[in-house]
Amino acid sequence: MGEKMHVTIVDDVQDNLLSYKELLESNFDLELIQNPVELIGYLNSKKTDLVLLDLHMPTMNGFELYGKFKDTHPELPVIFLTGDPSEDVVVQGMELGADDFIVKPVSLNELVARIKNKIITKRGSNSTEETISFDGFKLYTEVQMAEVGEKRIQLTPIEFKIIHLLSKSPNKIFSREYLGNLLWPNVHVQNQNIDTHLSNLRKKLKPFSSNIKTIKSRGYILRI
Repeated sequence: MGEKMHVTIVDDVQDNLLSYKELLESNFDLELIQNPVELIGYLNSKKTDLVLLDLHMPTMNGFELYGKFKDTHPELPVIFLTGDPSEDVVVQGMELGADDFIVKPVSLNELVARIKNKIITKRGSNSTEETISFDGFKLYTEVQMAEVGEKRIQLTPIEFKIIHLLSKSPNKIFSREYLGNLLWPNVHVQNQNIDTHLSNLRKKLKPFSSNIKTIKSRGYILRI
């Protein structure tokens, strides 16, 4: 059996940390941090596979803390935990680049599954493997081909770039501007051009393409 995945949990409430320890230590190696400021020093000296970050903390909220390390640790998966179910809060976290957003209360099985999913997905996107896989969908990166169910689908270069970007970072919102710059660097592109390619891509990837969402005024996301 390989080594356990390592998860760092930040929560200013000691009782919450003890509860996480009791619930999760059989599945993961854990680092529990009560003072949010200590996370930065820890990340600069230690290795972890994922950060589980409480949103509402009095000295520094989760968004502020994430902003202090997301540029220096861009490949580190981050999951926010919050008791606030409002869509604005969730969207704000995703726009910052968080990998997932879990609204409490959450079952143990779901929490464990989502942590493992994010770590495995991130490891896959950073490896030299040629395939990105989700339930009912595969993307063969070297040949720029997708598979939905048993059907193989050849993609155009633009379609491939779009789904490759979204599938490498599921549950992350990418703005129209970002997507346009990725597809056509240094060229001003009309939004209709992006919409046309996305429409064609969605048609090709049905029914999996129902996971490709347009977030009004914000951009696009692959919800997994």
